[in-house]
Amino acid sequence: GAAGFTSLLSLPGLGSRAIPVDERPHLAPALAAAAAAAGASPPLNLSTSNLSAVASESVDAVVSLSALCRANLTAALAEVRRVLKSNGRLVVFEPTLGLGLRSTRRLQVLASPLHEALTDGCRLDDDLAGLLEEGGWSRQSMARHSLAAARSWLTAPFVLGVWRP
Repeated sequence: GAAGFTSLLSLPGLGSRAIPVDERPHLAPALAAAAAAAGASPPLNLSTSNLSAVASESVDAVVSLSALCRANLTAALAEVRRVLKSNGRLVVFEPTLGLGLRSTRRLQVLASPLHEALTDGCRLDDDLAGLLEEGGWSRQSMARHSLAAARSWLTAPFVLGVWRP
């Protein structure tokens, strides 16, 4: 989400080219203030499709740091595809459904509604990499990570990758 992205807005010249995206309405005022201070665009919310203000095929890259887990993936990925240039990239670092033990996946699916309630809407029961590839996105690179610093073993599986439309 944009909350982790706002620190990047302080990099010289980045703010005017960056569009923070976040799904959590209660963070909007703070994110808007941080973006304004950096000279960046106000934050956008993929679920409300307010990327409509962004011209089609005008963005080089969309970076999602735990934002897609909160979005309606079908609508969000359609909007991301629309705004990306033909050679643009979608870069993600998102929690994902574990592909290891079947019991872990089952517990993630069962715990996802509670996790969603406790983490501002972030779901654990989607395999984002699989959904992207099923949707015709071309994988450029991908790795699945298990984060020792994650709050719980349920949120430990993450996917880090780059896809093209």
